[in-house]
Amino acid sequence: MKKSINKAGRMEEIFFSLYRKADLRAEARKAGIACRRQLKGIGGGYNGSGELFRSEVLPFWKRYGVRPGKMWYDLYCHRDGRYDPRYIPEDIYWRWVYPALNRPDLRRAYTDKCFYDRLFPYLKKPRTILKSSSSCFFDGDGNIISKARARSILESEHSFVIKPAIYSGEGVDVCFHEKGKDDTDLQVLMDSYGRDYIVQEIAAQHEVLASVHPHSLNTIRVISFLFRGEVHISSSILRVGVAGSRVDNFSAGGLACPIRPDGSLGSEAMDRNARWTAVHPGGAVFAGIKIPSYERIIEAVRRAHRDVAHFRVIGWDFSVDEGGDPLFIEYNGAPSLNQISCGPLFGDHTEPVLNMIFLNEAEFAE
Repeated sequence: MKKSINKAGRMEEIFFSLYRKADLRAEARKAGIACRRQLKGIGGGYNGSGELFRSEVLPFWKRYGVRPGKMWYDLYCHRDGRYDPRYIPEDIYWRWVYPALNRPDLRRAYTDKCFYDRLFPYLKKPRTILKSSSSCFFDGDGNIISKARARSILESEHSFVIKPAIYSGEGVDVCFHEKGKDDTDLQVLMDSYGRDYIVQEIAAQHEVLASVHPHSLNTIRVISFLFRGEVHISSSILRVGVAGSRVDNFSAGGLACPIRPDGSLGSEAMDRNARWTAVHPGGAVFAGIKIPSYERIIEAVRRAHRDVAHFRVIGWDFSVDEGGDPLFIEYNGAPSLNQISCGPLFGDHTEPVLNMIFLNEAEFAE
């Protein structure tokens, strides 16, 4: 047989390989910049001795032919005050771990928000008002409609949120519209989002989440990974906005508080510069708060991850509605890893996962 089954042609494979390498190197560079910024914000982090780093971290990675940078561990290990080699430095993650576990070439298509109803029909979501896929418009019932009809639908809504369907990470380009408060021309607004976007109702959240910061839809970010036929929960955090922001992302000044396995919050939340606080700027104390319906969110993640196995590592965003039901917001096939706030990405599975990636060890025992 001259050609392997289900393989791209040589030139196509070369093109995709170059694009993937450039994309992942850009992610690694961005992560490195963030690491240095965060270390600066916490006075250098753990800053253990070079001798200690060489004796406690480097031997772990030597078997994989990789030499991690010390700065990552000074950041990750700052709170614990000791080096733990199981942390995955993000430059190593983006260069080797991510492409081994996830399909970068499918990332944009499979995370298109306009397809969530087909991918996850069993997950409760905010009501969809309008979708545009490659400038083909759909109403909330999935009927194809004209652009004029799409605009008419938006004009009839009192309020809505509009965001890119394929990429809106970190709250980028998410826009909230309220009739009477926003005089934006709706046609101009629609055109500014190009070919692919989704319009949904502005979801109301559970009173427990609203009590921390009522102006933003505060979300539970769960990192899961699929390994040896099981969906494992790596970490969970509550992301909350601050100072009246409508979004809860770090880039907008938001905070992230670790969630314990029983759904209760940790005692402190972290900002984008890796600084910790026990009290939200609005006065809410994180300790003692318990996420409503947390077990149901984890159950939903375990079910949904099996339906998108192209991505072994996924970041899931849920909120909880006023009635206590988990509300699926979006998922990310290339998520941030929560390691600073929650510990090593793969936990006790770190060595088996890395052995599979770097040493070609079988995932399942024969």
